[in-house]
Amino acid sequence: MNATVDTLPDAAGQSNAPDPIIDAMGRLVKFIFGPDRATRARTGVILLCAIMYAICCSAAFYAAEMGLMRSFAPRLLLATALPTYALFYVLVRFGKTRRLRDPNLMIPQQSFSLLAIAFAYTAIGPHDRGLVLVLIALVMVFGMYTHQPRQSVFTGVLAMAMLGVCMGVLSHIDPEFYPPTLELLRFELLLGTLPPLVLAAYQISAWRNRLSQQRRELRSTLEKVQALASRDALTGLYNRRHMQDKMQDCVRRFERYGERFTVVLVDLDHFKRINDQHGHRVGDEALVAFSAGATMVLRDSDTVGRWGGEEFLFVLPNTSPRKADIALQRLRDALARSQISTAAPTLRVAFSAGVAQHEPGAPMHRTLERADRALYQAKHEGRGRNVMAPPSPVTDVG
Repeated sequence: MNATVDTLPDAAGQSNAPDPIIDAMGRLVKFIFGPDRATRARTGVILLCAIMYAICCSAAFYAAEMGLMRSFAPRLLLATALPTYALFYVLVRFGKTRRLRDPNLMIPQQSFSLLAIAFAYTAIGPHDRGLVLVLIALVMVFGMYTHQPRQSVFTGVLAMAMLGVCMGVLSHIDPEFYPPTLELLRFELLLGTLPPLVLAAYQISAWRNRLSQQRRELRSTLEKVQALASRDALTGLYNRRHMQDKMQDCVRRFERYGERFTVVLVDLDHFKRINDQHGHRVGDEALVAFSAGATMVLRDSDTVGRWGGEEFLFVLPNTSPRKADIALQRLRDALARSQISTAAPTLRVAFSAGVAQHEPGAPMHRTLERADRALYQAKHEGRGRNVMAPPSPVTDVG
């Protein structure tokens, strides 16, 4: 029956069954780029750099056919690029660089690119090799949005040093193929154009860092504001407003998925007597001790909140009243063993509880009323006990 319902057409006449082509494409994307967003972004950068390098290698083969480059150079470039970028891809794709300060491996990638540019510069004829210097600008621009400021400076200095050494050494070894005057002219142009590009890359990297820092600070501030808006200042538990939202969310899940839940109203026994006999400071310590005990004993999926004064509310998903009773008994035992305050070493916290399971079709306030009546009954019967709310009469539901 469920399989039939899942494949019925929706209101627009379209089937709800997953498209096998789209599903296959999604699996292929995850297989190539990685299982999570961060890994996919990093492998995307690696593959983009590999594509750019492949285009440059293709241009190098074309230049060799035209006689503008020595014939062995394109093959050597390709032979080094394939294993290098395969290694980069494997390291990033399978998360081996995740804990590094440079998880995108941009510094190794750009160092390799600069080595390739320097080699290509030595392999091109005297009058055409200046074209290769344009690729340095491409490397710098690509790193503007991924590098830290110091990394941008490092890349620029490395580029000038590598090309400067190549120009100086080669013009000294073979002045006919590498004319010293032309090499000096090109190096002067490099010195005149690359530093401003390095400065621009540094500034953009610094601005990006400041923006990232501001976003982190804003996110942290927002989290603190949300915590203040949803938490009780004394106990650290959720406040009444958050618990109301939590219950409405549970009602929606119950109506949509049939996920039953139970609410428990808890009231500390003789709390006024604690304040009168020991003072409000000990009373506050009693509230904090109860909150800590409830947080420790209940499950991570359960939600505990301060409903008001010495009254607390538990929302227990996928929990029957019988299981809620067991959890409350564990909490009662834990509190019986816990010292509340050094000012009153023998003082212990006791509580009464009303337990009600949410019923189909019932509004949330009806469930709370049932739990409240059960709590009143627990108080009336002598305190220190749990009372299960009976099911609502059929006429009361809805």
